[in-house]
Amino acid sequence: MSETQPDGLPAGMGPEDYEFWDDATRTYYERQDDGAIIARPYNGAENQQADAAANRALLIERLKGMTLLLPGDMSSNNTYTALSGISEEELRAQVGALTAQSNRQADMLATVTRLILGRFESLTIDVQ
Repeated sequence: MSETQPDGLPAGMGPEDYEFWDDATRTYYERQDDGAIIARPYNGAENQQADAAANRALLIERLKGMTLLLPGDMSSNNTYTALSGISEEELRAQVGALTAQSNRQADMLATVTRLILGRFESLTIDVQ
């Protein structure tokens, strides 16, 4: 891996920081004893770690967005159950709404599962 000397500090690296990983550019920076900064591209492990962090952040944002829909889903269900003399058209519309809600909730569960399994993969367990 080749190391280069960048011009100045990268954005985000403080004047006292010894090391800095820039996930945006996938570059590792290191301050030398003489104060010079050297840079190199991420190695395989650093790329995997950055990919995993980006994937976790994406899953979390997706999950947050999906949870915003839950109050509206519950409100529309409560409104429907309060109706009397429901027409066939209203029944079909509610079945469609419940199907969409069920699909979103299954997607949420799959997202939560992927986050949890990702956490388990990051653990190292020694069995003796």
